Amino acid sequence: MKIRAFAFLLFSLLFVSSLISCRKDKFSDSPGLTLEFSTDTVLFDTVFTTVGSATRTLKVYNRNKENIIISNISLDLQSQSKFRMNVDGVSGYNHSDIELRRGDSLFIFIEVTLDPNNAGIPFIVEEKLSFQTNGNDQEVLLAAWGQDAYFHGAVNSFFVLPCVEIWNNDKPHVIYGVVIVDEDCELLINAGTKVHAHAKSGIWVLKGKILVNGQKDNEVVFQGDRLESSYANIPGQWGLQFDFPLDDDDFGSPIATLVRGGIWLSESTGSAINYAIIKNAGVGIWVDTLGTQGQDALTLTNTRIDNMVAHGLMAQGAKISGFNNLITNCGEACMALTIGGEYQFDYLTLANYWTRSTRQTPTFVLRNHYESDNETIIRPLTNTVIRNCVIYGNNAQINDFDEFVVDIKDEELQNYFFSHCLVDTELDISNTNPRYFEMRKNAVPPFKDSSNGNFRLLNDGSLVQGDFISPPTFDLDGNPRIQGSTAEKGCYEYVP
Repeated sequence: MKIRAFAFLLFSLLFVSSLISCRKDKFSDSPGLTLEFSTDTVLFDTVFTTVGSATRTLKVYNRNKENIIISNISLDLQSQSKFRMNVDGVSGYNHSDIELRRGDSLFIFIEVTLDPNNAGIPFIVEEKLSFQTNGNDQEVLLAAWGQDAYFHGAVNSFFVLPCVEIWNNDKPHVIYGVVIVDEDCELLINAGTKVHAHAKSGIWVLKGKILVNGQKDNEVVFQGDRLESSYANIPGQWGLQFDFPLDDDDFGSPIATLVRGGIWLSESTGSAINYAIIKNAGVGIWVDTLGTQGQDALTLTNTRIDNMVAHGLMAQGAKISGFNNLITNCGEACMALTIGGEYQFDYLTLANYWTRSTRQTPTFVLRNHYESDNETIIRPLTNTVIRNCVIYGNNAQINDFDEFVVDIKDEELQNYFFSHCLVDTELDISNTNPRYFEMRKNAVPPFKDSSNGNFRLLNDGSLVQGDFISPPTFDLDGNPRIQGSTAEKGCYEYVP
């Protein structure tokens, strides 16, 4: 009896369940029911022509107490639209009969690609995204700012520029892949030019030269090619990266990656960068000049390098000179001068307040050796003079951590000297050490607002009093360094 009763109960439950499952959901066709949207305008920040945008999301809500069917969602221009949309995982310009239950929502993903208009000024493209529900017409505006540009190279490729190449500021310049300045050739970039590089892209100066002729308040700017405001301060967006497949039976086909700067000088002499802003790359500038003789590989002046995943300026056996430079906020060293070389810097500020990860590398490194097959290889350090500098960072307060590291072998054979610098270090930098003169250490520089990237000076106290050197006669902001007086350390003069 018990078995028979249980079987009857089970049959009854299955029968009721089948009735429920066969009942169709009811959808109202009342014209009083409308949709709600997460925004009335889907706005895209400036997008380069021919370059796809980031994806924007529009959320559609059914706030009603009844289920509804959206009879149509469509882009007004259909196949002629610059916009693309995806509705619940399905792409298309037009979508019909979309069920939306009460209290539920729908995601629409939208992208845009704009055509060139052969104009240097930004332009705007607008279109309506239309919805029809129970005879009601509703619209959401799609708007994208476009910017025409000059495009150089192609993704994952090498592109050799014409031997005499000039980039002007009438339109931005966008780099894809590796753009090469070849041997005995020259790339001239004039004041006010904006250079944007795609991921893994940059400029390789291979035995040629690059001349960046920026001006105060009209700098040449190097940055990534994503112009949305959300990308404004994201490091690592661009910079040369070479991926090589390796044959390894144990690991399949692994990839070896060689990283270089956004601008990479290789066996090159005569390059000059003046009044440039370089930001948001993996490495800002990388200089390899082993085997070259004579003039500087690079003269770097009045330039700001900021927000690099690794190094701001990386040099290997290079010959570099410069003044009035500011290098800040790098995941590794702001400046690494390695494998010997020859360096002369005046009025230099290195301020590393990187916060995106735990930084293990000091703000400044000077080194004349490297390891190869368990052997220490030493390269000469010649005529290296660094004066009137400020070198500090947010790791200075950590015990046993120096922001200023000088790691030299065969000390007596090397030629280097520091004067009138404020640094964080446990090295002996007193005047009794002939390598140093009038140095100050382990004191916080009087920066105006280091947490927000303002490294100008709050005062002209003894910590930052330097030694007047001419040139330059102006600081990075164009304020005069008065001859005959003591100038401030770093790239900025104190301005009351």
